[in-house]
Amino acid sequence: MKALSILVLTLAAAASHAAAAIGIGVVGGGGGTPDPQPISATVYATDEVTFNGTVTNGADLVEIDITTPGNEEVATLTAYPDADGNFSVIWFPPVDSTYTVQAETYLNGTELSKQTIGFVSAIRPDAAGHITGGGWYNYPNGKDTMGFVAQVLSNGSIKGNFEFQDHEGLMNFKSTSLDWVYAPTCTDGYFTGYCKLNGSGNYRFFVHVVDNGEPGTSDSVDFSVYDPNSGALLFSYSKTFSHGNVQIHCK
Repeated sequence: MKALSILVLTLAAAASHAAAAIGIGVVGGGGGTPDPQPISATVYATDEVTFNGTVTNGADLVEIDITTPGNEEVATLTAYPDADGNFSVIWFPPVDSTYTVQAETYLNGTELSKQTIGFVSAIRPDAAGHITGGGWYNYPNGKDTMGFVAQVLSNGSIKGNFEFQDHEGLMNFKSTSLDWVYAPTCTDGYFTGYCKLNGSGNYRFFVHVVDNGEPGTSDSVDFSVYDPNSGALLFSYSKTFSHGNVQIHCK
């Protein structure tokens, strides 16, 4: 397999945390160049992680595969290098865990290289904040509805609930508990907990909401549902409300 050069793993952090750039060198081997050891990085679960790199083997496609310690897939990010081989992909870490990151390159559908490039540990900031909201997203033949309350009380305990209904797909996620709330700005809010699907099971969920203005100006919600044991991604959703409101209650 020919060489894949990933020049920089850039961690573009949320506004409350500093960004970091980590050089990890040539990856993929080839030309007698040994593979470097995978890098290690720690980010907050609320950070955007941007992978910037350059391929040197003429690949026309790069896949960044992110897996849990149990080798369950969390995300596959696809990028198409430009004429100089440069590419960039963005990943939003879900629940706190340590993830393995691999890079694969392809040319006309044929794999050229595969290499573990790093291990990224996502941690959660201390809980703080109060988030409420609800609304729906319209489809031509149906709609999704949702509502939520997530709050850190004065005694430090977490209170709230979350429910999402896909009326067309007949899926209902309803929280059984919340264990973390974080609202670092008047725009972004995050919360996590456990939920049931259609009244059964026990799943981990992560929600990110955006309050773009009042009342309900293009507010959005992103959430993901995971197997609580393996960390495998089971369901993901990202929409801007057709009608509704997200409210980050700022002090």
